[in-house]
Amino acid sequence: MAKAKLFSIEETEPFKLSRNKVEEYVRCARCFVLNVRHGLKKPSSPPFTLNSAVDGLLKKEFDQHREAQTVHPIVAAAGLDFVPFMHPAIDEWRNNFKGIQVLHPETNFLLTGAVDDIWVNSAGELVVVDYKATAKAETMTVVPEGGFYDSYRRQLDFYQWLLRQLGFKVSTTSYWLYCTGRPGADAFNQRLEFDARLIPYESNDSWIEGTLEQLLDDLRAEGLPESNESCEHCAYTEQRQLLEDSWGFDRFPRCPRCHQTMSRVIYGLPSEPSPPHHILGGCIVGPNNPEFECQLCSTIAS
Repeated sequence: MAKAKLFSIEETEPFKLSRNKVEEYVRCARCFVLNVRHGLKKPSSPPFTLNSAVDGLLKKEFDQHREAQTVHPIVAAAGLDFVPFMHPAIDEWRNNFKGIQVLHPETNFLLTGAVDDIWVNSAGELVVVDYKATAKAETMTVVPEGGFYDSYRRQLDFYQWLLRQLGFKVSTTSYWLYCTGRPGADAFNQRLEFDARLIPYESNDSWIEGTLEQLLDDLRAEGLPESNESCEHCAYTEQRQLLEDSWGFDRFPRCPRCHQTMSRVIYGLPSEPSPPHHILGGCIVGPNNPEFECQLCSTIAS
């Protein structure tokens, strides 16, 4: 896989920025700048393969109604008459490596976002739809406030904004097609059933322009922006650094034979478990006891 291009202040070509990257900035500006300008990525999470499978099947199902220009039964059951939007670029817009693309002249960003689906209402407005899959005891009928659920809202806001930049007439009401797996069945039998519900959301894309301007300012600035207080990655990094500093690893010598960091020898009976790069040396302390020992080749040093 090709390495992602890093942001450069001197670059004049448009810089490609995905919706996911903008979301990363909203969650933590510091992590975003470390990633996009300096190439330091956060640890990756496992892929949501089951969710992706549900997405893929839904797209196939709705594509049949796109071809026939008919209302899907789930949509009809909600009292709506939306039909899937027929457009030559629909497959490109749903492709994670392409998506809807808009050049933003004010920042010179090429902004992208891969939508799950787009429907059209009787007024000719485009309706943005995002598929979600989960498993709960109760069927999802309302999307809660706060946490990662707010990122779901910004996701729909961003897709609407992209389509408006392309000149389309877009409904302010978006929808999640939420598929809730039923975990209470008596047996699996190689089958997992879902309850599918349409959940409306009144989108508001007014935050996007200001966010893009601030994002660009932070990319151009010297140093790093402040961490978001709720960022778990930054909190872990800060606490780890404090802990390692307290152990003083940077003052530990390198082994003259194998060049590994040597371990400090602790004498006596410690009251708590030894930290990394510390080993027990017994209870008898003499003038010639080593201060450090290499755990790889047993070389000792004072």
